[in-house]
Amino acid sequence: MERDGIPFPLSNRALDLLIVLVEHAGEIVSHRELISRVWRDLVVDSGSLRMHITGLRKALGDGEGTARYIANVRGQGYCFVAPVSREDHPYRADSAPPDGAALQTPALPPVLGRMVGRDEAARAIAADLIAHRFLTIVGPGGMGKTTVAVAVAHAMLQEFPETVCFVNLGALSDPAHVASTVASTLGLTIQTEDALPSLRESLRGARMLLVLDNCEHVIGASAALAEQIFREAPEVHILATSREALRVEGEYTYLLPPLECPPLDPSLNAVEAQTFPAVKLFTECVAASGSSFELIDANAPIVASICSRLDGIALAIEFAAGRVGVYGVEGIASLLNSRFGLDWPGRRTALLRHQTLHATLDWSHDLLSESEQVALRRLSIFVGTFTLEAAQAVARGGLDEDQVVAHVGDLVAKSLVSAVTAEDGAMRYRLLETTRTYASGKLEASGEMGATAQRHARYFSLLLGSVSGEGIDPNRDPRALALSEHLGNVRAALDWCFGDRESEPRHAVLGIDLAAAAAPVLLQLLLLTECHKWSTKALSLLEDADRGTRKEMVLQETLATAAMWTGGAGDDVRAAIARALDIAQRLGETSHRLRLMVGLHILLIRAGDFRGSLAVAEELSSAARTSTDVSYMVVADWMRGGSQHFLGNQRAAERDFQKGFGRVGPRNLHLFGLDYRVRALVPYARVLWLAGRPDRAMAVAREAIGEAAASGRSVDVCFSLLYATPVFLWCGDWSAAEGALGKLMQHTNWQALLSFHATGSALKGELLVHLGETDRGTAILRDALKAMKAERHVILVKRAACALADALMRSGQLDEALAVIANAIAETQDGEEALELPELLRLQAAVLLLMPDKGESQAEDCLMRSLDCARRQRASAWELRTATSLARLRMSQGRHKEAQEIVAGVYRSFTEGFETRDLKAAKHLLNELDEFTGSAAKLGEQGLTDDQPSPRAPSR
Repeated sequence: MERDGIPFPLSNRALDLLIVLVEHAGEIVSHRELISRVWRDLVVDSGSLRMHITGLRKALGDGEGTARYIANVRGQGYCFVAPVSREDHPYRADSAPPDGAALQTPALPPVLGRMVGRDEAARAIAADLIAHRFLTIVGPGGMGKTTVAVAVAHAMLQEFPETVCFVNLGALSDPAHVASTVASTLGLTIQTEDALPSLRESLRGARMLLVLDNCEHVIGASAALAEQIFREAPEVHILATSREALRVEGEYTYLLPPLECPPLDPSLNAVEAQTFPAVKLFTECVAASGSSFELIDANAPIVASICSRLDGIALAIEFAAGRVGVYGVEGIASLLNSRFGLDWPGRRTALLRHQTLHATLDWSHDLLSESEQVALRRLSIFVGTFTLEAAQAVARGGLDEDQVVAHVGDLVAKSLVSAVTAEDGAMRYRLLETTRTYASGKLEASGEMGATAQRHARYFSLLLGSVSGEGIDPNRDPRALALSEHLGNVRAALDWCFGDRESEPRHAVLGIDLAAAAAPVLLQLLLLTECHKWSTKALSLLEDADRGTRKEMVLQETLATAAMWTGGAGDDVRAAIARALDIAQRLGETSHRLRLMVGLHILLIRAGDFRGSLAVAEELSSAARTSTDVSYMVVADWMRGGSQHFLGNQRAAERDFQKGFGRVGPRNLHLFGLDYRVRALVPYARVLWLAGRPDRAMAVAREAIGEAAASGRSVDVCFSLLYATPVFLWCGDWSAAEGALGKLMQHTNWQALLSFHATGSALKGELLVHLGETDRGTAILRDALKAMKAERHVILVKRAACALADALMRSGQLDEALAVIANAIAETQDGEEALELPELLRLQAAVLLLMPDKGESQAEDCLMRSLDCARRQRASAWELRTATSLARLRMSQGRHKEAQEIVAGVYRSFTEGFETRDLKAAKHLLNELDEFTGSAAKLGEQGLTDDQPSPRAPSR
């Protein structure tokens, strides 16, 4: 520096201050801007700034005579008021520094005391920088690029002990000053208008690391400078940070990823959460803010959710953590649903664009062209990932398809849109949630929200309609599962279409179309509550012109299916199936008609109308003969088998099930939300137990549970567990029953499958009674029985009545036990013989025998009726239980020989299951009777060769 031709000393800080002031000669430069330009990330108070300004004034001779250079504008900042001119120096300082002279490098910004989760990235960047010489750290604003660059620069001091130069380009407003700023930071005096050639020459022989921070807003000049230095100064290594790559020769890029966040798991605990960098940063920042917040198991999932919704962006996490003391973590999580979080303040000394998320995003947004800004705000309508095809369909409107494609690429390059490779190898795109929230505000402000949302909803209506709208059954089309990636967009579109606009839907017609296209896919994905919600909403708004159309048929079918598994077998479900069947019949929609008949059969079975269900099965069998889909013949056989089972015709049921298993049909056949092979295996297992083959029954029950578990579908899992558990209870395998019920209740709670909850509770109550917890089991059974009747889940009501009567008998509540049994018998439909009737009569006899005033004759009559009923049903299992009870009655009457003949005759018919509860009880009784009769017949063993083993259901 010279004044009036006389050199004078000036410190690095004073020189930096002078450069900033001269760059803005005649303009007021704020205190904050001066501090951020000169001290960068250091915390400096206004007193230090005044001290350095005073020193600079003194060095310049400000105030000597009439000389005025720097004016203080109270409350605003400082202004350089002397005239400024540029002129060529009479000599060129365009060569390398003289021998022995070194480039001046100001001190590096200090490493932040809190750099979480970036050590591996810093090591990788340092290694790549050594190997390739030129590397740019690329990422969205607030990701931590500068923090990592500073850490790398410090780590490289051993490699470049004297010349690591950090240049902050963030405060520049004119790209023309990039080269001169680098030169002045290096202490080079360059007097030419274009500083780049001289800078290039000065660095030609230097060995150093040059860090160029915040290049994005002066990207062209930064790229030109970096490329020329890389090409002509072979010993200079360049590390740049930018929101987009410089895209020049020699550049390697490192995409700085978000901080890793924990999975969104309700069971996440504090120890596990703290192992993730995003959560660790959050907790450290909360502690630094002075909050008393402590990460514990109860709030760990909430913190994980906050970090995830902030996309692991370090700056965003710091802002959110800094407000925990004000709002609490629950409040922070709630406020993230609004744009309020974009304006949470950060550090006062940070650069202006880093003081709020809004300012950070403004910085990036303002660097976009006008059409790029249009594309960005329209893309904010997407929730989650989207394809290029979707972007073209939604972001158009003044932009052609090629422009949209180009702008998506540009926005990816500028770190405003992320590109990811999907499982199918195709590219998907998404906006970070903070960016999306910001851009969505721009979309609303532009007045384009309505038109963009319509295009968005229409696109997904057409996309989903290609699977579910052209007669394609989503249960069998693999594309249905692939559509799950679009669920966020479908939900958002439905919310917008049906959302209130002065108490009316914004776009009912479009919403109905989308709901009809989406509902079958929601069923396939087992999103039953959502399916029910949107089907109901669409049907309530259906115009007369759409009544009786395929659209209504689909909505009625999906409504019925979802309601059946999430609620019960009410009139609304039956009405929906009937309406859909009527439309399918009139429209000639054969596949829908057949599927709806399957649904009607499930409904009638659950409601206890077993004769009606048999009629539907016969009707399906006739209709299936004319269908090209052979699977419906298999289904018709299984449906008949199920109806015959509950009607008490076990031999006919076994024959129908075996017939179905013997046919060649497709695997994974899902109809009305249920895997039909699983639906057949479970009642077949029950038929086998009743027929006297308990070991085989247990094996088939386990096979059903295994196949359902392999499918991963909660409805199948719950169905198999619910209807297989009675087999375990009948056989006395309490451990298997307990395990199955535990899984069942877990799934019903997770998936809101309420139709399984009451029946599962009844089975749990029955198990508790068997395990000795009679009072608790009785209370559960009472409540469950009421709920099952309210839901019209009649199929297991009589079984629950048997269990409750048994529990009441054990606890001495005999009158109530008799009343429960009498009600269950009375509820049997005219002309039907309930599957459980033999057991109800046996229990009635057991209760009567405990009531002396009733007499043995009534009990004996009940037992004889029970035996006759069991034999008519060909239910050897019921027959053995009743025979055992009758034999004990005869034994108490002293008629031991008769007792032995009664139970031995039935026992001999069994060929397996000798370790199950009923057979062990019968064997124990026979052993007791042996002591009285002197007979020691070896029973059971001889029966092993008497009968042929039962046919097996073909396993997968």
